[in-house]
Amino acid sequence: MYNLLKVIGVAQAQRDAFGAALREATERLPGARGRLVAPTLPGVFNGGDFIWRVTFADRAAAEAAMASDAGQTIQALVADKQTVVSLEEADFATGHSGGAADAASGLYRVAMFCADRNPTPERLAAFSRDTRIMPDHVRTIQRWELSTPDRAGGTMSWTHIWEQEYADRAGLEGPYMLHPVHWAHVERWFDTEYPQCLVAPQLVHTFCALDRAILNQQA
Repeated sequence: MYNLLKVIGVAQAQRDAFGAALREATERLPGARGRLVAPTLPGVFNGGDFIWRVTFADRAAAEAAMASDAGQTIQALVADKQTVVSLEEADFATGHSGGAADAASGLYRVAMFCADRNPTPERLAAFSRDTRIMPDHVRTIQRWELSTPDRAGGTMSWTHIWEQEYADRAGLEGPYMLHPVHWAHVERWFDTEYPQCLVAPQLVHTFCALDRAILNQQA
């Protein structure tokens, strides 16, 4: 599967109109296998006002969709500097993934990282390994995907897209954030006081409500 992701900050007075126009155009995108257009929830960090994520069978289908009338409308919406105040984005093939395809879903969370501190292949592989073991321990993660973008833009050159689904927000802010595996195995890649620090402090942490599963879906 191939995914297009945008985390969009919008001027407050324009949010309702922008959201409606973005949803309408997204529904018209040809070839989309999955669509998410949702306002973010309070508590995000560099998380914008809307999460837009669309999945296609492959990169060619994604490029064809964005060249369509609906795709051109979406590109014009997010390029409007009078309305859009921030934009973080990535295009990526689904990388590692897991979780039960039919588990209950109520919350989608995405984190965007830039691993730019001595990013040797060995260190990147170890970071990926430590991140991917989290769902084995944090049992509130219903589904997950860890991917590396073909193209990324925004405030950083994002190198990793770390997505999860939970039944509810408590699963993210409790078991995920506080679990020992997070602090013992993952935090060292982010904390500048650790010699293993790999990831830039600037990151995106954002989430929104879901009414259907979007990760690890093959349809």
